[in-house]
Amino acid sequence: MRELLQKTIDVLKKRVKNNLKGINENQKVIKELLNQPNTPERALEFNKYYEANKKLLQENNDYINIQLTLINFLEKYKSTAVLDEAMSVVDIYSISDEGEVFDLTVKGIVVFNEEHPRFNDCEFIDKMIEHYERREEYEKCSELLELKSKLV
Repeated sequence: MRELLQKTIDVLKKRVKNNLKGINENQKVIKELLNQPNTPERALEFNKYYEANKKLLQENNDYINIQLTLINFLEKYKSTAVLDEAMSVVDIYSISDEGEVFDLTVKGIVVFNEEHPRFNDCEFIDKMIEHYERREEYEKCSELLELKSKLV
């Protein structure tokens, strides 16, 4: 989870930098427009760049606030287990295709634990055991067999 939060912070930083580049470019255009004679067309152009900068500044404000929240969260919980636990990026409960649920599970994208929607499903566990037997991952098979014996 720590890595995912850090990557999110990094992406937000990049967006802020890109927005700042856009703001600076718009400012150059605005400066040039101010040197031109005052016409309705100039006013429209000026307003277009002014509104664009306003929007970019609002986005940056939001991005920076999210960054600060995430940084504070990381700092506050840096020595707790919550940051060390794997966090599923996929909402397994929103997937209705059983084959997709199986594939995500055996690939390790979705953790097979008590929160997994098929955790208490012996048929699903049997299917996983068969998969791991074919791959000769016998340690995983024994873990699943032990779990299955507790469920039955």
